[in-house]
Amino acid sequence: MKEVKSSFTQKGDTLYLVTSSEAVDYLNSSIDSGFISSLHRISGKGIFHSLVECCLDNKLGFDITGDSDLTDEEFLYGNTKYVAIVSVNDAQEGDFVNFMFSHGIEATLLGHVTKGELRMDDNSFGFISDYAGKTA
Repeated sequence: MKEVKSSFTQKGDTLYLVTSSEAVDYLNSSIDSGFISSLHRISGKGIFHSLVECCLDNKLGFDITGDSDLTDEEFLYGNTKYVAIVSVNDAQEGDFVNFMFSHGIEATLLGHVTKGELRMDDNSFGFISDYAGKTA
């Protein structure tokens, strides 16, 4: 069985949020399909902390859109309905979306992986190098 990484692997990958723990378990067991670049469970520290963890190994960043039903603080640092972040290779995105739809798994488009800047809704949170050694 192919092992999925928990860190983002390349600039340009598309990011999705998954809302079901059962779906995450299913995605983990279906990793041989090859369209998932990384899968990272969201920690109790929130989406922002989890995104930073995903970026650190390869010194990548993200450009995401918040959830209009939540304040930015609730979305980034609170306990939300989202349980995992999935990154998908751009060339495989159609296969991923079809897979999710055909298996009844809810996924929300979050954004994409960038070269190193951390952005949400046109606001910069600096660069991943600013966060090295600070995620514990």
